[in-house]
Amino acid sequence: MIAVYQNNRTVVKEETDLKSRPVRNFPAVSMKSSIRLRRSLRRFFNMAIMLALLPSACKDIDKPDLLTTFLFPEGSANRVGVISSDLGSSGRFSLVSYEGFPYSTLTSVHSDAVGRFYNGRVYIVNRLNRDNIQVLDPALGFLTVLEFSVGAGNNPHDIAFASPERAYIALYERNYILIVNPQNGTTLGSIDLSPYADADGIPETQALFVDGGRLYAALQRLNRNHPSGYLPPDNDSYLLEINIATDAVLATHTFPSRNPFGKFRQVNFNGEPHIIISCPNRLGFISAQDGGVAAFNLATRSFRSGLLYAETAAGGDILDVALRDENTAYASVLDAGFNKYIQRFDPSSGLRTGNVVAFTADSGFISGLTISSDGQKLFTGNADFNNPGVSIYDITRGDAPITAAPVSVGLRPVDIFNLD
Repeated sequence: MIAVYQNNRTVVKEETDLKSRPVRNFPAVSMKSSIRLRRSLRRFFNMAIMLALLPSACKDIDKPDLLTTFLFPEGSANRVGVISSDLGSSGRFSLVSYEGFPYSTLTSVHSDAVGRFYNGRVYIVNRLNRDNIQVLDPALGFLTVLEFSVGAGNNPHDIAFASPERAYIALYERNYILIVNPQNGTTLGSIDLSPYADADGIPETQALFVDGGRLYAALQRLNRNHPSGYLPPDNDSYLLEINIATDAVLATHTFPSRNPFGKFRQVNFNGEPHIIISCPNRLGFISAQDGGVAAFNLATRSFRSGLLYAETAAGGDILDVALRDENTAYASVLDAGFNKYIQRFDPSSGLRTGNVVAFTADSGFISGLTISSDGQKLFTGNADFNNPGVSIYDITRGDAPITAAPVSVGLRPVDIFNLD
């Protein structure tokens, strides 16, 4: 079976219902407490290294979770963050190196979560039924140092940062964007989106991005009143351009295709900065090849004409996209028979140039797609029922897999993101 959720309702095939989980609020770590904790961790780290160097007769340290946490310190490069889930009640945050080595952490997250990295910290957006932001500190082995609620039932979907003391949170179940201080979780205000909602009153804010004094917010504007229950995109989707100095909406841009579904990715295209996002329009049980990949030019503050990659070329719903350069990009595609593909395409021509991997309808699903910061590796989440894990492909060698099997992270990957 396959699970693709929109507004936390299944639009493809449901694997399991997400269960509620209580919100935990952690007090902020004081400077003195943080220093004491760091010193204790340093002593532990030194002892762990000494134990690791003892003869093999003394080495019963084959439970590397805690050890490898500290062997992967803050500032170390060449790794990605992975959110994995049992698709029911629990999730986990892990690391995977560019070479395919997994690093466990001691951090549990919600079963429905995504990750973002900003200013040296990992921010976990725990979605519906946990409804909070969880902050992880790499200097402390990615332990949770702060967790603050965004309001029960608000269903946060993304977070974007204007500064270390000011962040914006997309709330999928509300008609406003929440403004917080991410240092302590204090609410600073909100941005009213009710003028931009459709008839049901909820604009479905999916993704956020900050650039050049502007906040960009992707509003799906789905029809929650439709009798089918599938939330069809019966209205144009909007990209709001907001002045972060005043939190006033400056412009409303209409997406060239409806239903922005993934996350924003910033790329340079033909020498100019863009943000791209998949816009599958109708998908899942109401699928039609009527969407594609949209690109917004941050210099001209306008959408590029047409789509970088159309679903008519992909042969199915485009659920996510990652672009390496003007000629190489990758898309996660779900066809009408619920078969899944990672496709390579040329964004300059809009043509498919190959399939990296394909899965049949009865072999799990693909979730999570990113290109390493050096542009050399493609990471995908392989949620195969029998052998889930992270698959890594070498872009410089014709997308050849670098490991014989997916890299296990314990549960099924649902999000992958760079840690820089």
